[in-house]
Formats: sequence, structure tokens, C-alpha cells
Amino acid sequence: MSAFTPSRPDCLFCKIAAGAIKGQIVDQTDAVLAFRDIDPQAPTHVLLIPKAHVAESAADLGADHASMLGELFALAARVARREGL
Repeated sequence: MSAFTPSRPDCLFCKIAAGAIKGQIVDQTDAVLAFRDIDPQAPTHVLLIPKAHVAESAADLGADHASMLGELFALAARVARREGL
């Protein structure tokens, strides 16, 4: 069973990924979204999330999620470079 599920109406991150809740989008790929935190705890506070819902936690991810995880880390590096981090 995959840890990814379609967007869930009760999930804040699914709402952001779907555009139902507006966020300040920094960058994105087909599978990952990067956006600014609405209550930043640092001068640069960017969150990266998978666009598909993850059932419970990162512990549920397996080899079949390698592509999404690769995109997440590549996007994190790209955002960090652009933000001067």
C-alpha cells in the first residue's frame, strides 16, 4: 500500500498544495511545493511538502517514493541557493 493518498479535505498541507489556501510559493516541481511559512521563526523560513498526501509520516515512505524524495532534496538545494543560504 502506498503512503501517498489523494488530497484530504482535512489536511492543511493538501489545501495549500491544491491552492485552496493561498501561500507565498517560492518554487515547485511536479511532486513538491516550497512556500514561505506564515509565522516564520527565522529570517528565511521555507517549507517543502510533497503535493500528494503522505499517510502518516516520513517513516511510511519507501523505495517507491524515491523520485519524490529526490525532487524534494533537489528543490531544497535550489531554494537554499536562491535564498543565499
